Amino acid sequence: MFDAMDVLILSYLLVAAGELALDTQGKTLVILANNLGMLIGAALFGRLADKFGRRKIFIATLLLYSLGTGAAALARSWLEFAVVRFFAGLGLGGELPVVATYVSENSPPERRGRNVVLLESFWSLGAVLAAATSLYLFTSIGWRASLVLLSLTAFYALVIRLALPESQRWIESRGARPPEAAAAPRVDLHRLSIVSSIWLMLAFGYYGAFLWLPTMLVKERGFTYVGTYEFMFITTLAQLPGYFSAAYLVEKLGRRPVGSLYFLLSAVSAVLFTYSRASGELVVWALALNFFNLGVWGVIYAYTPELFPTAVRGAATGMSGSAARVGMILGPMLYPLYSSSALIIIAAVWATASALIWLLPETKGRAV
Repeated sequence: MFDAMDVLILSYLLVAAGELALDTQGKTLVILANNLGMLIGAALFGRLADKFGRRKIFIATLLLYSLGTGAAALARSWLEFAVVRFFAGLGLGGELPVVATYVSENSPPERRGRNVVLLESFWSLGAVLAAATSLYLFTSIGWRASLVLLSLTAFYALVIRLALPESQRWIESRGARPPEAAAAPRVDLHRLSIVSSIWLMLAFGYYGAFLWLPTMLVKERGFTYVGTYEFMFITTLAQLPGYFSAAYLVEKLGRRPVGSLYFLLSAVSAVLFTYSRASGELVVWALALNFFNLGVWGVIYAYTPELFPTAVRGAATGMSGSAARVGMILGPMLYPLYSSSALIIIAAVWATASALIWLLPETKGRAV
């Protein structure tokens, strides 16, 4: 929840932080810095989680991005803002794969997929809070004071340290490693390349679309700033039932069919949103886009840790997450070039991912 709030608040800051003189180029560079930090963080902290444990790295990443968020409130120019967002991105990128791995390893096979999707459903709550923060706090106390309040998530590190145990699977894998060092498992590179491609395509579309939606509504659909915040707040509410539906279906139908279907319906929603002009139509297709695309995020987060053995799970999930950050970097570059027509390209990418997921094995109910 805190991750999502911190990542998605950036799209509203690009509109609200007028005193930083953010033109389209400046906004693009800020997004690039944030996403580059997330790319490096996912690969770095995924490996560190395999070496030092899931819980310790979970705490370290939380502290890093919380402090980075608070420091962003002190930025005096878009360049300073970009630098701080890079360091916050390191923590954000690192935490996401570590947490998914942690929950997957601490769940029984029959509930593992559901648990990880439910974990990821809190991303939608964070998205709602980001929209609510922009609508109510940005307009009352300002964006700088709002970021200071968001940085207080650092105190949640105490809860993690006191309440959560280390992953038992990680502890067992470390204990078994010395006598089996010569036979230590390696990452299946063929499988990793497919998973990483799916992550890249998913993030390419998600960040290419959602980071620019507020700007798109203001520039191309004639929305006011307050109207844009209201639109985003309402349509973001569809993310939570999208996650819940995916959480139910992954244990009933499996990871592959649900992921493929939700990818395809995300693509359809993006196309129909592009060609909509009336406010009612925009709301309907934005609701559908939020529902299906956030649902597929939950499926992929649940699916990825199950595809790799414990000893390399953090690293493999982290490398897949790094591929997502490449998508985060490339995707947002579309809108400055193609305006809202960028959503057509995004839809084609998602349709490709819908087919690619069938190249992976089904893991529903399997021990990992």
